[in-house]
Amino acid sequence: MERFSCLLIVSLIACGGVASEGPPGPAGQAGPAGADGAPGLQGPAGTTGVAGAPGPPGANGLPDTGCPGPRINGTCLLSYSNAQVTNFFLAATTCATVGGDICTDSQSWSISVGQWQNIYLAPTVLNSPHWTASFADNDSGNWIGANGGTADDHSPNSSFGFACCGGTTPDHPRVAKTNIGGVQVVALHDLADTYWAGAVSYCAALNADVCSDSQTAILRDAGALTTRTWTNSHSDNDASLYNMINGGTADDTHPSLQNGFACCTSTLPLDLQCPVARTAGICVTAIHNMPDTNFLAAAQTCASSGADLCSISQAAVLRGQGALTVGVWTNSHSDNDSLFATVGVGNVPDNPDLASGFGYACCRK
Repeated sequence: MERFSCLLIVSLIACGGVASEGPPGPAGQAGPAGADGAPGLQGPAGTTGVAGAPGPPGANGLPDTGCPGPRINGTCLLSYSNAQVTNFFLAATTCATVGGDICTDSQSWSISVGQWQNIYLAPTVLNSPHWTASFADNDSGNWIGANGGTADDHSPNSSFGFACCGGTTPDHPRVAKTNIGGVQVVALHDLADTYWAGAVSYCAALNADVCSDSQTAILRDAGALTTRTWTNSHSDNDASLYNMINGGTADDTHPSLQNGFACCTSTLPLDLQCPVARTAGICVTAIHNMPDTNFLAAAQTCASSGADLCSISQAAVLRGQGALTVGVWTNSHSDNDSLFATVGVGNVPDNPDLASGFGYACCRK
């Protein structure tokens, strides 16, 4: 039987029969990895990509002081000359051309008082007599520290030096600007206890200036100031006619007197742009060429539009352009000593009554 089966199987194979395949067995274990092959040849370099757009500029390492030039003891100085060759009108037009104004008495003090005190201790940029925006009045010779030694009641054709001030007052993160009657202030000191130099330094440290006569009159009318007060034209109080402005300072004030003060900001925006087209370089926002307005009303009208009454120097430029032909109020109450400041204020008497009717112009600086 076994022999028969074996022969049968052999016979079937011999006759071409094929046995069917069984199912595949499980995969065997993976063999060990072979050795690394030799590295291939380096491919060709790719094309250079297109440069990306430049990123935004980084933050400036210096804070913006609001001044397009140097700030020296808080004064934003645009230009100056110590050469004794410039009359008042030429100084005024030169400063207007560079976008500023002749420096006020308080601004000039910061950069010229060293000539009077000690040239080695103060930044004495200015030396010798020089114009200021309020005509550099030097009553009793008390204001050499501001004007370098001009005469009292000098001619507009006198040959002096000058300095141009400008810039603006940037926002301070910890010192808020306060609007009082349209006047932007950053400090009010309603105590009559501060020397002139202290008031000047305090305001300059805030990139501001001691408020003008016109701004101070508005603050006093609003009740924000009640004591004797410095202004940026040294609070001259001829014949005690200007108590409404300065609260009763002395005639021919002296830097050693003690008064209160307020600090006013620049009326220009941070970009220094004038909201209207400039006139001969001056940012004049309104011109009222009719002699019918008292001092306080003129000041309030300008403040309500974010401006101040123009200075005597700015008024001189506008008068030279024919934009002003009548007597006008200015931000130093148009003091016209010996009628020498007529070049700016026009037909205004010496020691004008603040109730008188004059024209005015509103300036931003």
